[in-house]
Amino acid sequence: MTEEDIQDVASAFVEARRAAKILDAFPGPLPETLAEAYQVQDKALELDGRPVAGWKVAGVHPDLQQKLGATRIVGPIFAENVHRLPAGGVAAVTVFDGGFAALEAEFTAVLARDLEPKAEGFTDEVIMAALEGIHAGSEIASSPLPSLNAIGPLAVVSDHGNNAGAIVGPVIEGWDRLELETMTSRMLVNGTLAGEGSAAKPSGGPLESIRQLAENLKARGRMLKKGDIVLTGMTTGIHEVTPGAHARAEFSGAAPFDIDVNAASNNRGA
Repeated sequence: MTEEDIQDVASAFVEARRAAKILDAFPGPLPETLAEAYQVQDKALELDGRPVAGWKVAGVHPDLQQKLGATRIVGPIFAENVHRLPAGGVAAVTVFDGGFAALEAEFTAVLARDLEPKAEGFTDEVIMAALEGIHAGSEIASSPLPSLNAIGPLAVVSDHGNNAGAIVGPVIEGWDRLELETMTSRMLVNGTLAGEGSAAKPSGGPLESIRQLAENLKARGRMLKKGDIVLTGMTTGIHEVTPGAHARAEFSGAAPFDIDVNAASNNRGA
């Protein structure tokens, strides 16, 4: 991609999100590498200008990992799209009506201090010492491009990681001493069980997601900071929704929370 291509694709996604305008196709040449896709993402953050409150992490399909040279991809979460439910309750979220939209149950880390590598790197011990806690949570995944996920990870990275928000629910009781398999989760959509899982679903669990995110950000001249949140990866599946949907996320060791899905408007995108 040329610098002009990067500028044009980033600008198209930023403007489509601001206007809640649905795109018919990827708005320009598709990046050929993850490095190019992250250049688009960084340019979009520059053009958008809103403060970032954290990051989402998602797995790369095993068939694509060798080609892309990565097992996870990441994307920004804007501060205004973070919903905090420390005791449970209901969050009203917005998605792009006619675009791609999904809910995902995810264990969500909150940073108590800046995450800086020691000489030995981002070890489990270094990461654990930086955490305030791991919470029940959910990603609000949405893009003005309906085919974004189908096109693949290079497209997803280019459009803000396909993120439109996050819910930080109650802290998981005993989060710092539990086995991954015992940290269970499930999500119901419109009263029907959509999926069940655990913190072991993302390979290596939440700490591996945080480690790969920290390494990604370091390579881009960024870092995880005090107060940042990290959506560590889907545990129950990717549950596609439309405006008007209602969901409930249930995690062991935490109060449940509910999600009301609304359409993003052209004066408040995602």
